[in-house]
Amino acid sequence: MFLVRPLKTILVAILASLTLVSCSGSNKGDLLGSNAQVTIYYTKASDDLGVVLIPVLRAIDKKSGAYETALKELFLGPTLDERERLKLNTEIPEGVRLIKIKETPNQVEIDISSQFMKGGGSETMQVRFRQLRETALNLAKGRPVYLYIDGVKATTIGGEGLEVPQPLGSSLQ
Repeated sequence: MFLVRPLKTILVAILASLTLVSCSGSNKGDLLGSNAQVTIYYTKASDDLGVVLIPVLRAIDKKSGAYETALKELFLGPTLDERERLKLNTEIPEGVRLIKIKETPNQVEIDISSQFMKGGGSETMQVRFRQLRETALNLAKGRPVYLYIDGVKATTIGGEGLEVPQPLGSSLQ
């Protein structure tokens, strides 16, 4: 009986240590638990509403961080299961790459490849932009988010020159 109290104390100390170690091993300043997730926005056709955005959760790759995981997953598109079972799709063209993310306490800068601008008319570009914007703003925590394409701050996208509001918080013109 006299061993029970020291064993409880040791177990509590071990559990507390494990909790602190798991939190201190976080990446890029985020306290990511083992179940940390990001929200990605894909598309779905609706008879009544046209194309709508559908949020999907993805586990955060702790080596990459939340933003990098979210954008890479967005660019990969829905899984085969999501495409078949949920009828999800994306307007993001194949081959779009994340070049760089720069996060500061005051803002976020996202630099992506120019494949983002390939193909599609004005409706496609608007939906494509909304997918990117909603995914990015969801992680911004109130910070402004700026979009760069191949290292240049985006002012327009698509052949019809849809204006890109900077920061991304407002809608296309």
